[in-house]
Amino acid sequence: MEDVSEILKAAIRNHQAGNLQEAEQLYGRVIEENPEHPLALHSLGIVAHQRGQNDVAVGLIAKAISSNPQIPQFRNTHGLVFEAIGRIDEAICSYEKAISLDPDYAEAYLNLAIALQSNGDFAAAVEKCNQITSLFGDSAKAYNLRGYSLEQQANFSEAIESYRQAIRLEPDFAEPYNHIGVIFNVQERYAEAAENCKKALELDPDYAEACNNLGVALNGLELYAEAMENYQKAISLDPGYAEAWYNLANCLQNQNRCAESVEIYKKAIRIKPDYAKAHWNLSHSLLLTGEFSEGWAEYAWRRKPELKIMTYPHQYEQPYWDGSSFAGKRLLVHYEQGFGDNIQFARYLPLVKERGGTVILETRAPLYRLFEQLDGVDEFVQARPDGKACDVRFDLHASPLDMPGLFETTLENIPCKIPYLYAEAAKTAYWRDRVDSGYFKVGLVWSGSESHGNNHNRSCPLRYFAALTKIKGVKLYGLQKGPAARQVEELGADMAVIGLGEEFEDFADTAGAVENMDLVISVDTSVLHLAGAMGKATWALLQFAPDWRWMLKRQDSPWYPTMRLFRQDRPGDWQGLFEQAARMLHKLVKDV
Repeated sequence: MEDVSEILKAAIRNHQAGNLQEAEQLYGRVIEENPEHPLALHSLGIVAHQRGQNDVAVGLIAKAISSNPQIPQFRNTHGLVFEAIGRIDEAICSYEKAISLDPDYAEAYLNLAIALQSNGDFAAAVEKCNQITSLFGDSAKAYNLRGYSLEQQANFSEAIESYRQAIRLEPDFAEPYNHIGVIFNVQERYAEAAENCKKALELDPDYAEACNNLGVALNGLELYAEAMENYQKAISLDPGYAEAWYNLANCLQNQNRCAESVEIYKKAIRIKPDYAKAHWNLSHSLLLTGEFSEGWAEYAWRRKPELKIMTYPHQYEQPYWDGSSFAGKRLLVHYEQGFGDNIQFARYLPLVKERGGTVILETRAPLYRLFEQLDGVDEFVQARPDGKACDVRFDLHASPLDMPGLFETTLENIPCKIPYLYAEAAKTAYWRDRVDSGYFKVGLVWSGSESHGNNHNRSCPLRYFAALTKIKGVKLYGLQKGPAARQVEELGADMAVIGLGEEFEDFADTAGAVENMDLVISVDTSVLHLAGAMGKATWALLQFAPDWRWMLKRQDSPWYPTMRLFRQDRPGDWQGLFEQAARMLHKLVKDV
């Protein structure tokens, strides 16, 4: 009979030295002598876990616990294995049992906090981290875990303080620096984000996540070459890092390198097939390059709840309309995204009506009066301000932004019956009395909604229009609403612009004013779409990397035949764009 204790000691020595095969054989010899030996069973379970054989590990450790239920370390290890195979609730129970057996078991508390995070119970994870520091004193790991749980609850100020406490305790701890960078990226504080991610990489040069997050910060600073270097380094460290591929594709798209970005988005999707954001942004690159068929299919991914943005907040029990005949049924066409989006795709409503029964159009209050004139609509309903479903009976639903895909829109068959929106006669007359008919009248819009995530790029200060004020025979009218409209008063005598927009009650007023303009010049916002839909002469002032609907390089728009597109030559170059627009306006007025 072999000396079990000596065999076990030899097994442990080999295990600690990383000789898993030798350790496994020796643990097996112990089990041959004593099939219920708890330590050998537990250790064999650890070996199986280290080899990724977690189903085997679960069973071995369960046998060890059955043999001796009072060992807290067995419960803790069981928790780790359960967590590795995604059985988080069982992991939590295992850690809690370990703590009940040994209330001073600090490692089990930390593992429990991690499992609570994995389960999405971030408030409970914060509470557990607080308990750890209360029971065991300051712990860099606990503060780091606490910071992450606070970060996931968008409690960013407390999260940063918790991460900084972790750094004070352990100055060489790279992870909290990286996560401070993540928070600053979310807050668009890109310079501070870059500083923290660089510090994380000083401490751990092979930290793939920090490389990726530094890339995000540099992309935000429009340092695209450096951003791409960091994404590529992250990918070299972890070729399966789907988020780094995705961010690299975004960076290429920001440089109008859309054909390249398409291939990179597809690599991210091959790694992570259900990656909704990658599908969504892939659609933008495809549409920008005129690949409409595939683009509309990918654009439909915006309806996936996992996208976790407010692009498509609607959830209905009724089925989604697939574009087929709906004779005898009621179809709800509900609002989606911004005012401009709904204006642009309202053109499809007559086509929708041709396919069936009752068409119900849900629209937000500012568009309601303007849209009441639309063809193809049987009933109108005003969207609730709280975003909840409207109180109307319907059998099917779709959004105006679904229509290009449902109608298999290509560049050749875009519905272009322009105009399809009109100003009310009374509104037109009212605003006619407010403008000077002796001049060439130009309506201006310089800012979109401040809630739009890209508004800082697509909008510009009113002062950039100064060159237009010097053109003889031109009178400028501000059609701007919202906080940006105050720039008319702020600039005062320096800008000869007459502000009208603050008096607009809704888009019916805007349309009345637009009807009295000889030309509308606007950044990429809803008034641009309104003027185009009304068939007015319109100039679009576009950022370097434009929204997908404006495509690339074109000076015209297939969506709006009366529109001319002006594009920045490089990111942020409003000055060059306005110099071009001023030359064109001078020539236009001279020729009138």
